Amino acid sequence: MFDYNPIIEFDRGKFIRIDVGLEPTFPLFFGRDIEDHFIDTLDRATRHRPVDRFFLLTDAFIFDLYGEPFFDKIQQTFPATDIHLLPRGETCKTFDVLQDVCDRLVAKGVSKRSLLIAFGGGSVGNITGLAAGLIFRGIRFVEVPTTITHQTDGMLSNKQAVNGKYGKNNFGIYHAPVFAWTDTRYTETEPLRFKRSGIIEGIKNGLIDQDACLPFLEHAIRKKGDYSSQQLTDLCFKLIRSKLEILKKDPTERRYGIILEYGHTFAHAIEWLAKGALTHGEAVSIGMKIAAELSLKLGYIDGDAVALHYRLIDDVLALRPRLPEHLNPANIFGTMYVDNKKIGSDVRYVLLQRIGQCRKENGDFLVHVDEKIVRRVIEEFFQNYVA
Repeated sequence: MFDYNPIIEFDRGKFIRIDVGLEPTFPLFFGRDIEDHFIDTLDRATRHRPVDRFFLLTDAFIFDLYGEPFFDKIQQTFPATDIHLLPRGETCKTFDVLQDVCDRLVAKGVSKRSLLIAFGGGSVGNITGLAAGLIFRGIRFVEVPTTITHQTDGMLSNKQAVNGKYGKNNFGIYHAPVFAWTDTRYTETEPLRFKRSGIIEGIKNGLIDQDACLPFLEHAIRKKGDYSSQQLTDLCFKLIRSKLEILKKDPTERRYGIILEYGHTFAHAIEWLAKGALTHGEAVSIGMKIAAELSLKLGYIDGDAVALHYRLIDDVLALRPRLPEHLNPANIFGTMYVDNKKIGSDVRYVLLQRIGQCRKENGDFLVHVDEKIVRRVIEEFFQNYVA
């Protein structure tokens, strides 16, 4: 079990290498203010198979903040480097945008020897990873995540996806990057709302498996977001470790790793229906509360375990999003029926057995629940929800 308590000092400009342990795996380079080392790392990682063209994919917001000097550094060393700006946020995770990206890259001369660089949050990472996996049946890409959510959760996966007409992440593939470059300097300017949204997945990891992480999070989370550079780097590193400790038990992300979907069946429906009014983390915070209430209703956990969810999310993290008025139990329940954890016509759920352990039935962590019970829990949750 990883020890979360010691504060780990990360010197500015120094980085460490972490093997994420997935199948296939990739190295993650982590540190604070380490951008000056990126070019050397990129050169070493591609020396055995030289790259003919580089393509940097980002959005205009990130480009204005950090992208221009980053792009210039790449282009100075690798002149055959181009840039492609994507729409911001979930709006870029569509088939139309994906096709436009792929067609533009082909028009600009992308080849089997080219490499894409995803510089941004989860949406940029997903569309870049998916494009890389599809172009010529697979070319190389590198992840440079710039948000807490993507640095500590989304990037720690080989899953790449876009949204469909009926739900979130309905279409995708598994495609691993050459490496991931995680510089916490980019997260320092992230607005408080998005910092909180990124940390929620770490709380989830503690509730489902890494309960030893929870005391650390209670101490380390700063409600007002006033982190020093060192505090934020230590927190991000521990959030990464909390997910990697789970992935070590299932590098394929398909068996035990499914517990990482705790609360996400509800969350994906809520996020999809919110149409941008809620961040992914905000939707997950709501989804985890519903999953906890469902676990309580079924007698798997007690009221103290549910209360811990509310205390960590509402009080420690101070994440209390308002629900859009058009959200209701009926449309949430209906949208859940296109969830990727559905088996036949049966939606399955990741539920808790206790804090730090998920429910397992017949060797499966996806649990069948009578839909009448699920409906009742969602309805009761909405009746009692306070932002």
